[in-house]
Amino acid sequence: MMLKPYEVELETLGGIVRVEFLRTDHVELIRSFDSGEGGEEQTEFARNVAWKSHERCLSTVFVILHEDSLMSYFTLSPFIVSLKIRDNTPKNKRVLVEELRTRLVELLGMDIKYSSVPTILLGQFGLQREYRGMGVGGEILAKVIKPYAVLYAAQIGGTGLSLHAKKEVAKKFYLDHKKNPLAEGFQIVSAGSTYELFYPFVTEAEAVRRALTGSIRPEEFR
Repeated sequence: MMLKPYEVELETLGGIVRVEFLRTDHVELIRSFDSGEGGEEQTEFARNVAWKSHERCLSTVFVILHEDSLMSYFTLSPFIVSLKIRDNTPKNKRVLVEELRTRLVELLGMDIKYSSVPTILLGQFGLQREYRGMGVGGEILAKVIKPYAVLYAAQIGGTGLSLHAKKEVAKKFYLDHKKNPLAEGFQIVSAGSTYELFYPFVTEAEAVRRALTGSIRPEEFR
């Protein structure tokens, strides 16, 4: 995991942000976080749950700072995606799981005999209210969250990024290619009032794992 501060330029913001592992000196910032209307869950988590969850290793919380102000935060933790199909599995769910299994087999280049596969869960992703509506969220997902998840997966094992989102949020953000540059890669694992989404990054994680194991020289890894 990247525990040292990491800087990245966001074109939608026209500036550089700093990504940091949540520490005690961030507590005051995150407890005053406000995602505004529609982001009540993210506000509640930041203010009342984030530090406890992070401190007790229930999830790993990262904060994104812009000019020393908190603009966003996200959480990552180990997760699994079930590939199990039972006799009573609904037809639409069965189709989605079979499509996912087929895609993973192609990406991994091997058959999957497991009933589930490891992934990295994006449990929470909140954006401070004044930064919403600027297109920043999609860029953060692509330039910050995905790379962090890939590195995490390369170290502990993981085939992609998983998340759960309300149907409206899933359709209007995660699956909308105009707002999310990763939209095309997301696959629906289950659908209902809440969507389970999965973004595979097998190739990227394998490349990092090879670099970590010395299979390739560090200078060859980009």
